[in-house]
Amino acid sequence: MGLSVVTVCMNRREHLLATAPRLAAWPRHQEHLIVDWSSGEPLRREDLPDDPRLRLLRVEGEERWNLCRAYNFALARARGTRLLKLDADAWPTERFDPDDPALRLPGSGLLCAFGSGPEGRKGQLLLDAALVQAVGGFDELMVGYGFDDKDLQARLRLRTGHDPAVIPADWLAVIAHGDEERAGQGRAARRSGLEAARGQAAMRATRMANRVVAAHCPWGADSPGSRYREVAPDRWRLEPESLPGPPAEVAAELEHVRRMTFWGAFLVIPEVGLEAMPWSLFPPERGGRWPVRWWHRLWWHTGRRLVLLPVQALAAAQALLTAGGSRTP
Repeated sequence: MGLSVVTVCMNRREHLLATAPRLAAWPRHQEHLIVDWSSGEPLRREDLPDDPRLRLLRVEGEERWNLCRAYNFALARARGTRLLKLDADAWPTERFDPDDPALRLPGSGLLCAFGSGPEGRKGQLLLDAALVQAVGGFDELMVGYGFDDKDLQARLRLRTGHDPAVIPADWLAVIAHGDEERAGQGRAARRSGLEAARGQAAMRATRMANRVVAAHCPWGADSPGSRYREVAPDRWRLEPESLPGPPAEVAAELEHVRRMTFWGAFLVIPEVGLEAMPWSLFPPERGGRWPVRWWHRLWWHTGRRLVLLPVQALAAAQALLTAGGSRTP
């Protein structure tokens, strides 16, 4: 089989229902595999385009989003020899040419290309299935959002001896959305500055922790990944005993890194200050969400702004100096 487009969705129904018809109108693929990763409202085949190339699977029992496990599951079940990972908010434009020789590695001719540009395009990729198998796919010890694609690129570079090609930005279109959704924090009812800051802090926390994972527990083709069993037609569930995890000492370091990075970024409190305060005031994440309480919100609206005043004043002064210099004849 030729090209499989692979999409995994968890509670991103609105995005998927907007992008799936655009995929159905694209003639360059032979399969669009959609995996519903335990969405609260299950996806139904009748809600998706009437396209015989579209397959819908569901993984049940997952309480939180995990990009690496979700896409490893989907990529392993795609039928194509070439794989195009497209998130629920992305679709190919008419310019996208999966047969472009520029997307292939020198010598081997294997497809190996990553997205480029703003608004999540960098997270999309086009790979030969053989390459995915050779490096073991995504690192399943990573959680949350960030660094998973950079880690995969680095392992592909080591495997092939070449940098991956670049998918031009105008070959992909995306639906813009907030960082709180990318980080798995859910959609804010109103996109307030506080919710945006919480999403950005969550992204920084998981991105930093995932770097630690890559350093301490490198992933590869021989790494034991998650296993799933089919409990009903097109319905799958994780075998819990197969779930990989880091060694205890690494897990403790990861929790510390995530905790310090999130609260430091969200509340603009230096690490030395966080270390001196009671643990209970700045607890670790619980079930994939950070417990932001009323006192955190109070500090975010008051003390945090005072801390940032000198920085904002310096930035404003620099902007004035720059503007003045540009007007000098």
